[in-house]
Amino acid sequence: MTTMIFGVLALPVILATDLTTGEQLNEALSGSIWSVLLLVVILGPLVEEIIFRGWLSGTWRSALASAFGLTAIYGGSALLDPYLAEGSAIKPLILVTGASAIFFAFSPLDYDRRIIGFDRVFPIIFYAQAVAFGTLHFQNYAASSLVIALFATLPLIACGLIWGYARVRLGLAPAVILHAAYNVPAAIGSIIMVHYAG
Repeated sequence: MTTMIFGVLALPVILATDLTTGEQLNEALSGSIWSVLLLVVILGPLVEEIIFRGWLSGTWRSALASAFGLTAIYGGSALLDPYLAEGSAIKPLILVTGASAIFFAFSPLDYDRRIIGFDRVFPIIFYAQAVAFGTLHFQNYAASSLVIALFATLPLIACGLIWGYARVRLGLAPAVILHAAYNVPAAIGSIIMVHYAG
């Protein structure tokens, strides 16, 4: 609920300022409605949770699942690009299925030997992943003021902490679901603006 509220509260900031979406986000939002929903609500959260929080339990199994999952997503994307039309909903569906199958194969992720020394550096890693996550999303926005663009990314740092906590306490799937819930208002707003406005 908190992450969905963050998603809804970010919208007035975008509408009240000159904040616009960046080139990479515009490209992702220009596909079909189903493509946008798959990319923004399912594939985006899955990929980002694998990158930033998939390995946060510190086990070898979670680290390997994250590495293989990312290889499947990015390698699969490169292999599928020449064969599928831009904006096709099939590509994200194949990638989500492949990454999910890898994580299912490695399950349970959090019950294995922990990487040596992980517990000692965990607090630093935990906060760093949230800051890195928010900073990565800075590229999603274009604004005349750096302060406005930075303000738009602050909720994402808070979400990175919430989703990190969910990942450590509940597992990867709840973190992906919370992330997807945050992206729902953005996906709906984007679909309305791109496909139905004017």
